[in-house]
Amino acid sequence: MAKQKMTAAELIALYLEKRGVKHVYGVPGAAILPFYDAIKELTKIESYIVRHEQTGAFMADGYSRATGEVGVCAATSGPGGTNFLTGLYGAWMDSIPMIAITGQQKNSLIGTMQFQEAPIVEMAKPVTKAAYRLTDGSKAAEFIHEAWVTATTGRKGPVLLDLPVDQQKVEIEVDLDVLIGSTPVDNLPQASDADIEKTLELLKDAKRPVLLSGGGVNIANATNELKALAEELQIPVVTSGMGMDTFPNDHPLFAGRMGTMLDTPFGNKTIVEADLVINLAGRFADRSTGNVSVFTQNGKKIIHVNLDNKEIGKVVPTILGIVSDVKTFMVKLAEAHKALGAHVAATAEVGTRVNLTEERKKWARKTDYTTLPIRQERALRELREFLDRDAFVSHDCGISQIWSSQLFETYVPRTYLLTGGAGTMGWGLGAAMAAKLAFPERQSVNILGDGSLGMSLQDIATAAKHDIPVIIFCMNNSLMGLIRQQQNWFYNERQISTDLIYKNELCDNEERGIDFVKTAEGMGVRGELVTHYDDIKPALQRAVDSGKPYLIEVIVDPDPKNACEFSNNGALNGFKYSEKIDYSK
Repeated sequence: MAKQKMTAAELIALYLEKRGVKHVYGVPGAAILPFYDAIKELTKIESYIVRHEQTGAFMADGYSRATGEVGVCAATSGPGGTNFLTGLYGAWMDSIPMIAITGQQKNSLIGTMQFQEAPIVEMAKPVTKAAYRLTDGSKAAEFIHEAWVTATTGRKGPVLLDLPVDQQKVEIEVDLDVLIGSTPVDNLPQASDADIEKTLELLKDAKRPVLLSGGGVNIANATNELKALAEELQIPVVTSGMGMDTFPNDHPLFAGRMGTMLDTPFGNKTIVEADLVINLAGRFADRSTGNVSVFTQNGKKIIHVNLDNKEIGKVVPTILGIVSDVKTFMVKLAEAHKALGAHVAATAEVGTRVNLTEERKKWARKTDYTTLPIRQERALRELREFLDRDAFVSHDCGISQIWSSQLFETYVPRTYLLTGGAGTMGWGLGAAMAAKLAFPERQSVNILGDGSLGMSLQDIATAAKHDIPVIIFCMNNSLMGLIRQQQNWFYNERQISTDLIYKNELCDNEERGIDFVKTAEGMGVRGELVTHYDDIKPALQRAVDSGKPYLIEVIVDPDPKNACEFSNNGALNGFKYSEKIDYSK
């Protein structure tokens, strides 16, 4: 196309459309209206208004995780922008590409404490890959182009764009096709031949090697390459917290998940007993590693592959650090191994196939409880058995997330959505709605507790307004369950501010406080209360058949003796409630 005249706001809107952006999530306000007006008048981008700006950021984040594309959110100046910060922080911790756009006071007024003026760029810089203010509307083309390239290349991440309202109205002339055509190639670092040769040597010497799949495998769209590499090497795969859905959980080579909380027993056992761990695009985050000595004992060797050289050796000492795009590394290693014509890893004789299915089942946690109130394990078992293999499940932080990560199997990449590094309560509903909008034909469920639902409750109305048929699966124990568990374990049962029960005389369930079903119905969302595990699947079927957003409130066991297992000493083997733990170590 030839050069065309347009305002800076129109340019940014049209640029995003040409980049394939389909949705923008947020809340308009006076300072961002030129941009919103351009979205409506000039593009086919759908605008979704939310009830709290942070949900707009959560939706942009969740959209990116579910699709691998860039999520976009927009809000006005001042509190609109500051309400984005938690969402930006979560995306930054997990290297998720998204663009947040905020309005701002006129250029000439910035710094004079005018109405709804906030130094959002300065506030956002520590929790974004980059934050920019458009100080000169005539340079909007370079401004939006740099932001897009920054968010989507190298180690990906969120970018904030702050648009003074007067600069959004500046007229410019630009050829969008030429602008987009000038995008540089993302020259990611690649493993050298020497790196591959050294990796093969270490594999040859190993008797119990393991592939540890991190969240970067999803970000690199490298799950097919991971599967091909594991099958070529015939060695077990363990996933980290952020890598849970990078490898099919019913694959013969899947050993489980590693962590002090988000784990499976056989996954931890496999890592502890390994003599060589190849970390593929993970960070060795604290909830995965616990005490680092686990990875330095008994001659265990670590190969760490990561796009960001700052991650290599940052937490766990490595015998070989490889700064590389993980997809390229896995392709090169698989090809080099195949060229040898023999298995270098000692886990399998040539011509045999490793099958960990029975061992994995032997170590699996119990889920077939028949006691009442419903055990969380049983509730999640019923949910997993009902859902399709490619269903999305999003999570908030808390005990519901830990139960799910310990018990819930995943089979398809980018379907297990959780806020990893930030651990944000209230995050999952936005992510579930965005995933459903991106893939309307697939099921999308937000698994959460009543504490988290209290932090996203207002945006049930967003699901109703936009008719987004997500299922909200609330496991209600009327507690801040994870924190109550820690108070019981580590603070001699000194409980403070974790009890969410209060007497609600206006509802039938007066002893649980909030009646979530009635609250949802008040917003236009169907809901039902479930108190027996046999009723979970029928309720889920009614939710799916309705074709509407639906809330299922499952009353689960609040007994602290039925707590989830986790470890704070890095043993990677979990603890039961009855065991005494010295939290001071």
